[in-house]
Amino acid sequence: MKLIGIDLAGNPKNDTGFCVLEIKDNKKIVTTSLLNSDSEIMEKIKEVNPNLIAIDAPLTFSGVNRKCDDELHNYGALPVTLGGMEILAKRGTELAEKLRKENFKVIEVFATGSGKILGFYDQNERNMQKNLMNSGLWGDIQKRILTKDEIDAIFSALTAYLYLHGSTEEIGDEGGKIVVPKV
Repeated sequence: MKLIGIDLAGNPKNDTGFCVLEIKDNKKIVTTSLLNSDSEIMEKIKEVNPNLIAIDAPLTFSGVNRKCDDELHNYGALPVTLGGMEILAKRGTELAEKLRKENFKVIEVFATGSGKILGFYDQNERNMQKNLMNSGLWGDIQKRILTKDEIDAIFSALTAYLYLHGSTEEIGDEGGKIVVPKV
């Protein structure tokens, strides 16, 4: 099984965290990288051909605040009507539409919220990486210091894994739904 977690940047000039979580012989192996353009992201996704893609970005945008963002405010979710969030929401919505047209299954996640719910989140990025390593993940996480974007991509991929195993819930309504781990 292969899952992809994406910590999408609002501006394609900024780094997007990208994680492939592969389950092999009961081992969870993560491979992370930083990508930029939508075409780079699409190319990498097609190459991996995942069972599910979890994107840390709003995947619906109608110009108004969403119930799901309000409900996850205590975990740090921001309203989509903020300037930077609006740009991210438009990019996320367009990317999700492209992926669905290619028959990929896509869910919206909130990486920071997932990290907090799972108990891996820490203000210090190295501590977050250690927490993830201690959870039994293998791969890039053991080989080098990861960026915050890569760590958020791992949180997104782990949420996809939990989603496929029925250990998540959807927050929100028809205006937008965010998948988070069950507490």
